[in-house]
Amino acid sequence: MMKTNPFKPTAGAEPPILVGRDVVLEDFEIGIEEGVGAPGRLMRITGPRGSGKTVLLTELGDIARRHEWRVVDVTATEHLPELICRRLEKTAGLDYSVELDLMVVKAKAQKDDPQQSEDIYEVMERTVSKLTKDGKGLLVTIDEVQDASIEDIRTIAVAVQHLIRERLNIAFVFAGLTAGVMNLLGEDGPTFLRRAYPEELDTIPIGEVAAAFQATFEKNDVQIDEDALTEAAEATAGYAYLIQLVGYYVWRSAQVRMGKLMKSISMEDVKDGVVAARREFDRTVLDTAIARLPKTAMDYLLAMAENRLASSTGEIAERLGISASSLSSTRKLLVSRQLIEPTARGYVDFSIPFLREYLIENRQALLARYGVED
Repeated sequence: MMKTNPFKPTAGAEPPILVGRDVVLEDFEIGIEEGVGAPGRLMRITGPRGSGKTVLLTELGDIARRHEWRVVDVTATEHLPELICRRLEKTAGLDYSVELDLMVVKAKAQKDDPQQSEDIYEVMERTVSKLTKDGKGLLVTIDEVQDASIEDIRTIAVAVQHLIRERLNIAFVFAGLTAGVMNLLGEDGPTFLRRAYPEELDTIPIGEVAAAFQATFEKNDVQIDEDALTEAAEATAGYAYLIQLVGYYVWRSAQVRMGKLMKSISMEDVKDGVVAARREFDRTVLDTAIARLPKTAMDYLLAMAENRLASSTGEIAERLGISASSLSSTRKLLVSRQLIEPTARGYVDFSIPFLREYLIENRQALLARYGVED
């Protein structure tokens, strides 16, 4: 029988080992255990694409369930308060019909009074009150929160804030791209949510990646020597999604080579697996990240790619033959899409690993999308 590949590179799938995120998990579990008002019960998780935000939300939900809490997971979309009510209805097994009335969620409690209308706070309050009396609680998570409307987020924030003030067991965790979340919580955003405990998902130290790879291989009775292990770990650049991709394709390369007799991973398996992982990363992450950019933004990125390290904004403008001030809106767009980030005053660098290499290798094809020959 073939050994099952333990790595899960599908977006949002829970990996065998959640590398480098122990602090976030501990902060949340301590919050559950410490009670109402603990910082870990109100948390914002931010990071670039592929940094493991969705996977982390799943793990936080598992922790809450182990404490016998109810969990409602949603991804930001239109009419978000209504969606939370619907998910709460399913998890609670209550008889609610939910409708949208003048952009405010109204839930009709059919079991008590068919004419009674309630907002999201009242729907949640009734459920959370009962859970709290039973020594349990409710966790609500929102993924891709940067795509939500400020009105919906404000409605949800007010409800959660009131539940906390009533000393009920509610936890609220929202995740999204860093720039988008900060824009959402800007001057017009809910003040209450600005105080959410911040967890920024940075790259994971290569040593931790190597240790996680080795532990996963050993658990499955597969050996790998130190040089091959180091090569695989370094190929991930400490990026959560790449950890799963590299692990998956390295394992698959070894399995193709050895079949049912797979007992070790060679340097050749690592090199072949890394090539396949990078190809998939280019397709699923990098190409998606730069899709539908205006030509001025693509020109900006290609000009940046000519530098080996961080780029001076003045130098970029000079290469493009235009003034630096006229590029400010383009720079702002690329920062908001989390493709680039400021590194010092007047300097920017790429936010996603291997984006520079991808732009250089595919320059001609990328320009051809805009009807331009290199």
